[in-house]
Amino acid sequence: MKRLAIISLLALLLCFVATASFAAATQSPKERLRAGIQSVIDVLNNPQYKGIPSKKIEQESEVREKIKSFFNFRELSKRTVGRPWLKFSTAERDRFIALFTELLEYTYLGRIEGYTNEKISFDKETIIKEKYAQVDTRLLTSKEIVPVIYRLKLVDGEWNVYDVKIEGISLVNNYRTQFSGIIDTSSDAKFESTKKELFDRLEQKCSDLKNKPAKK
Repeated sequence: MKRLAIISLLALLLCFVATASFAAATQSPKERLRAGIQSVIDVLNNPQYKGIPSKKIEQESEVREKIKSFFNFRELSKRTVGRPWLKFSTAERDRFIALFTELLEYTYLGRIEGYTNEKISFDKETIIKEKYAQVDTRLLTSKEIVPVIYRLKLVDGEWNVYDVKIEGISLVNNYRTQFSGIIDTSSDAKFESTKKELFDRLEQKCSDLKNKPAKK
């Protein structure tokens, strides 16, 4: 479990808003991903943060902004909720995106110390129906090689990541399974009550993670 958490952290940190044609993109999907990953690595390796606990919050904030610059949280949120997303109001969609983004940040950025200069190999780029792409990579650790697949969508001339698949496990599918077990669309009454439950659970989880004591 700990191993999967660290691998997930590294993949998300090294990856972590919907029309344009492929020709309009300023960078290819692989180039876009590589540049985004490098911007995150630069923050992780910045000497001003190394070994300075008081700088951890500042470093996490900078990493968060770098990830947001090339990660499509709106597309990720829509896909994790699935069909019920169509029944969400605009305000509810915005609220969900904010909460889900916060959940991912608290879940993975809290383990930022798990990064130890792992390398990334960019192996293959595949364009799917012009507006979607997949970039196959490998995370090269000191003990193993972990396949990581990034899925991107072309929005306003830029490719942004909307899903990460680590050792065959999709981030989107993983959370969609969890959320589909909460939301019930069999009737309007059940949808409203279970939707409220979903938001309540997300808020509680974010609160728990936010207030979780830091490891010494």
